[in-house]
Amino acid sequence: MQDKRIARLARDAFLNEPLFEGFTDIRKKPVISLRTILTSLFLMPFFGFASLLSNDREARTDCYKGLFGCLRKMVASDSTFARILSWLKRKEAEVFLLSFLATFEAHDLLRKCLSPGGGPRRLGILDGSYMGGHWLVTLCLAGSISYPVVIRRCLKHGDELEVARKLMDEAPAILGDLRPELWLTDALYFNQKTIRIARTQGAHILFKFKEAEYREVTMDAQNLFEHFGGDEEASGWDGERQCQWKVRKTVDTFAGYPVQVVELNEFYPKRKRERHSRCWIVTTDLELPLEELREAAHQRWQIENRVFKRISHLSGTKRFYFKDHRQFFNLLHLFFAAVALLDCIIALLKAHKRLLAALRAGIKGTWRNVFSRIREVLYELPCAFARLI
Repeated sequence: MQDKRIARLARDAFLNEPLFEGFTDIRKKPVISLRTILTSLFLMPFFGFASLLSNDREARTDCYKGLFGCLRKMVASDSTFARILSWLKRKEAEVFLLSFLATFEAHDLLRKCLSPGGGPRRLGILDGSYMGGHWLVTLCLAGSISYPVVIRRCLKHGDELEVARKLMDEAPAILGDLRPELWLTDALYFNQKTIRIARTQGAHILFKFKEAEYREVTMDAQNLFEHFGGDEEASGWDGERQCQWKVRKTVDTFAGYPVQVVELNEFYPKRKRERHSRCWIVTTDLELPLEELREAAHQRWQIENRVFKRISHLSGTKRFYFKDHRQFFNLLHLFFAAVALLDCIIALLKAHKRLLAALRAGIKGTWRNVFSRIREVLYELPCAFARLI
């Protein structure tokens, strides 16, 4: 009984019938419905398929065909997947990735409290990546889940900053009231133009980087801290990351904007190497408490750890796919939506402690372990996705 409840929760959370209705099918006499093909592609991170050939292989098994109520010899082939991706409209894929904003907001998954008792904040992370032979910039909303909501292609290496600035400019029109209140970026974005874009939108921006020598404002702060100490200091123990931390702060101006300049030192006693860590944080938000400022800097890594590395691990996006950027980016929009929605399922399961305990069945609660169990219970629910055919 519990397995069926888990399966229905997983299915109903992200595989309702209207999911792929926004895509146009240009085929005249399709044998396999477009929604079935897109659902199979969408499931690849869920099942851990690292190539279209892996999907092809699984699509021939009775268990997988049973999910769709498929009576053919296979759900779809790898050549069919590649062909469909070549003519899907990029705009429809972009709209699809954005279509879950209302659902996630209804579950209050797009905001995050940076400290106990602190108010929830809308955080936006900008970062570039190189996947499958293509350069891109991604905007990720970092809340209770990590939602890579917008992808932009870079024509070549070195275009990241300009593409990211344009994306920042477009964010209010794309996201409306759900746009970031605090942008989290790295040293590449630390310049006047990027700050001006954020402040014009009524948002703030935070930069995290390693070396004080990168900007004069941090060199001045380093000199101040060494000889006179900080204007304000704080320290504590981070139980989640198992480290002792200390921050020192001063206030200065950069390119005409007042900023907090903070030195963060951390000590990780359980590490065998690199126990000591130091970085610099600069933000335009003068009201951001030091504890929250430190946590916001750590949240900067969500896009690397919970989006880029996760999708590479589950679907092999670093290694393969297509030279044709249209195929690759159409597929990446499906994958990013899947990652966010699977995060949503975990969040929903955490609200049902007994179901989560039954799902884990004693295994370590890693992301991939949890979804290996969901796949198992889905196989026990006949024709789970048959309505998509």
